[in-house]
Amino acid sequence: MSNRFEYHQKLFNSLDTLLRAFLEKDPDHDSESRQETEQLLNAVEDAMRNKKDYADAGQKLLCRLVSHFPAFTPHVQRDLFWFFGGDCLHFMADDEMEKFQLLEEKFYLESQSNQDADYADIRAQVFGLH
Repeated sequence: MSNRFEYHQKLFNSLDTLLRAFLEKDPDHDSESRQETEQLLNAVEDAMRNKKDYADAGQKLLCRLVSHFPAFTPHVQRDLFWFFGGDCLHFMADDEMEKFQLLEEKFYLESQSNQDADYADIRAQVFGLH
């Protein structure tokens, strides 16, 4: 069972691990650029831990990844673009956003009648993974 935030927290934690390894081995960017990205990564990590202002911090990080590290972008789960929203939505196709919108609606309806609604399970249903 996972709620919406927990589901995205796990995705972010995976991204954190991959991105830190990538930044250590990326010879194409100067150390200042990598350091700025690590600072944004730390800011998102702190914001998510505190559950405060994480959407804004996440948007800044993901937009930076797309613009500065396009080779890494395919490793970012599409769910995170949706979760952080804002400018991140520019990197999603309309049909993709429609599916995520449907997921949000189904999760909302399910969570109204069932406090233990499982976001991951509902996502699997919407995306045809079951």
